[in-house]
Parts: sequence; C-alpha cells; structure tokens
Amino acid sequence: MRRVLFLVPLVVFAIACSGDSDELVARDVVSDIPWSAPETARYRLLQGGDVKGSGELSIEESGSTLVFNQSFEIPDEEVTDSVSVETDPDTLRPTIVQRTIDGPEGARECEATYKARGVTIVQKAEEEERTDELDVPAQHYDSWSDLFLWRTLDFFEGHEVKYVDVLSCSLAKPDLLSVVLKIKRMEEITVPGGTFQAWRLEIRSGGRTQKAWYADDAARTLVRYDNGDLVFELESIN
Repeated sequence: MRRVLFLVPLVVFAIACSGDSDELVARDVVSDIPWSAPETARYRLLQGGDVKGSGELSIEESGSTLVFNQSFEIPDEEVTDSVSVETDPDTLRPTIVQRTIDGPEGARECEATYKARGVTIVQKAEEEERTDELDVPAQHYDSWSDLFLWRTLDFFEGHEVKYVDVLSCSLAKPDLLSVVLKIKRMEEITVPGGTFQAWRLEIRSGGRTQKAWYADDAARTLVRYDNGDLVFELESIN
C-alpha cells in the first residue's frame, strides 16, 4: 500500500520528517478558531497539471469534541482514503485518530488513541496487526489535523511558528516531528472555487518544504495546497 501514500496531504511530509534532526519545540500555536461547524470544503487533486482525483475536508462537532475529517478518492488507482481526528475544541489536542485506506490490495485500518503523555497506534491489514506506543510532550498536535490547525494561526508577513506534530496513522513507524511554518506574503490565487487574496504559508521539516494558501477572510479557507506530489485546489465550500 505504500504506492498510495502520495494521496494524502501530510503523509509525504511526515515520512520526509521522520528521524528529523531539527530540535523539537513543543508549544501551543492556536491563536483563534475561525470556522463555524459544520463545514465542508471540496477540492480537485492535481498531479503535473492533470486531475488525479478529489478530496473533501470537513469539520463537525460531536458532543464535547471537534472532529476533523479528510476523504480522498483516486479513481484510476481504485483507491479511497479517509481520516478522522477527534480533538479538544479549544486546544485542538488530538484524542482519537482513525484512518481507512481501501484499494486493490485490500483495506488497511489504523487507530491512534491519545491518553495523558502518550499515544497507542494499532494498524491492521488482512491478517496483519501491529501496535506501537509513543511518548508525547504535553504540547503536541497530530499531523492529520495540520491543514485545519494552520487556519488558526495569527497571519502576518514574516510570522514564524514552531511546534511538535505526532506522526500517527501514516503506515510508517510513529514518530515526533519538528514543524517550522512561516507566513510568507499575500498572493492572489485563482482556483475553480474563485479568485482569492490568500496568505502563502511555507511549511518545512527534514529539508522538505510544502506550501499552503489560506484566504484572507474570516473563515481562513484553505484555497490551495501543494504537498510536493499533489496540488489541492478548492472547488466549493459550505
């Protein structure tokens, strides 16, 4: 199933960061929650200018938790990939991550459960099962919530943020990641969903850089995202 890793926004990033020598700086980075749940944004996924599939990012409230959902489909490869992250609605600390990848090679499932200063990750595929445990700092986020987390930052040119991500359900060995994010500048971005004035963010770890553009509006909508393999472009949001 490693051939489908390009599909997911932060998996390529996370694998590149694994074993990163950058210093881990654990801190809170949430500034302001900009969204109103429920919310659903839909994207087309491009590779080399060709449309490869579709993606959906959604936010919903479930009891006392806030849930971030991601789902992707690559028709040519007959692959679907879905991830949900339950978080504390104020701090965005993760509590449970669930991921399912389904394709020609069968289904693979993963569940990461956070408790106190640790996380337990259970991965299952056909008759295989693997359990990993990882200690985490008090201030941490899960890599699967990053596209949502970045919307909460204080946007101004030159602002730099460092924090610790947990690489949980990635099909790789769980690890702690050093993330360095910088707000570069405002740019005009045109995507199927319209033309936006958007803040360009550059996210670095392990010598690899990704880029994301968030609309300069109250909701801080993700309008474009380039993870180095796939480019996400907003089609609609509601």
